[in-house]
Amino acid sequence: MKHAWGRSVVGTKGLVASAVAVLLGATLLVVAPGRIPAAQAAPDPAYVVTPGIVFNHPFRSAKKKTKIQRRIVRTVKNVPAGETIRLMTWNFDSPRLTKVFVNAHKRGVSVQIIMSRGLAKGQGPGRSYPTLRKELAKGSADRPKALRSWIRTCSSTCRGKGGAMHSKLMLVSRSGATSWIAMQGSGNLTGAAAVQQFNDWTTITENQPLYDGWMTMWKQAKKDKNTKPLRFTVPSTTTPGSTITSIFAPHRKKQDPALKVLNQVQCTGATNVPGGRTRVRIANAVWGDERGVKVARKVRALANEGCDVRIVFMMMPLKIRNILRGLPAKQMVYITGATANKFKDRYVHLKGLSVQGNLAGRTDGNAVLSSSENWTRLGWHSDEQNVIFWDDPALASKYADQVDLIYAQAPRNLNNYAPSADPNGRIVPGTAFLAPKDYPFEELELH
Repeated sequence: MKHAWGRSVVGTKGLVASAVAVLLGATLLVVAPGRIPAAQAAPDPAYVVTPGIVFNHPFRSAKKKTKIQRRIVRTVKNVPAGETIRLMTWNFDSPRLTKVFVNAHKRGVSVQIIMSRGLAKGQGPGRSYPTLRKELAKGSADRPKALRSWIRTCSSTCRGKGGAMHSKLMLVSRSGATSWIAMQGSGNLTGAAAVQQFNDWTTITENQPLYDGWMTMWKQAKKDKNTKPLRFTVPSTTTPGSTITSIFAPHRKKQDPALKVLNQVQCTGATNVPGGRTRVRIANAVWGDERGVKVARKVRALANEGCDVRIVFMMMPLKIRNILRGLPAKQMVYITGATANKFKDRYVHLKGLSVQGNLAGRTDGNAVLSSSENWTRLGWHSDEQNVIFWDDPALASKYADQVDLIYAQAPRNLNNYAPSADPNGRIVPGTAFLAPKDYPFEELELH
């Protein structure tokens, strides 16, 4: 077998997979001869996981709202016995997704999940965390240690001090005919991620160096101990000439992932966009404190130098709004009722950007930053993932188009900023920054 995890369990995987397959087959025969219930449908060995980026749209049909969720479901349903799923998510609160992961465990898949401790503690009986904790424990003790299933939390971040476990990523050793699957984005495994939020989700397949690098991060995270920043770049397996840079927080003294891209932008002389002006498209939910100021000042400078800039966001303090004043920047907080209902309104939740044009010494450059990380001090110190796709024209174009789509629909700009986007009593006109305790992650993503 070529799977990276198999090297650590030599001699056990085949036996476990065979035993589970026999038990599974016996169970299915008892349930209904000749039929497999939908919830227990066997994985399709010919299924191919499609690489690339997808977006959901909370204003449109159920199919488009749940586009990310359905991609996750299809991938998990086609993981065969003996394979592994490793998941990190700030919040797991979805009956449908809970069932899918429990079913994977029951058919012999090793499912290991890390989520935020505060949110886990807040979930009562019948919710995802207690259900997963109970169901994933069943039968795990009988498996080799490397193939057991569980759900755990970290004290704050898993790999740093303070902050929060805020990553949203999944590693799958094999699904159907596809191996080394790495998936990540801005959305948690919740209903709100589809119904209330604009999110993105990228999938990378058949890339063992990237998969192994992410697995190094995973193994560090499950120990819940302080560790060093992790950054590395590998070639893309789907786009010739493209590379992928993975950056895992906490960053400490390292360069900001957003500035890693923006600092390499030249605004004129682009040969791959009309008019020759480098196109910068930004979709970042939360900008805050000095970190957000630094990014905002860079964006302002690029606009002044002639870049074609558009921004969509959900919340930012007045000081940052003043830096960006006059730029094409819109706040996507859509109040659905007669009055603002804080974070139960629909809003942009992406955390990234796209650049097309004069970039990193190339007049036809492209880059996409897709991430779980808000541009805040808390994001800097927390468990977050940032993935930069260099020189992938199709991906950069698709991300830019999504920002333009949100921009066209966003109901507010910097002049009619919606107070519902701020925690009650915390941000007032004239307030420069939020303290870490003021970032309303629980209100943003609890539902």
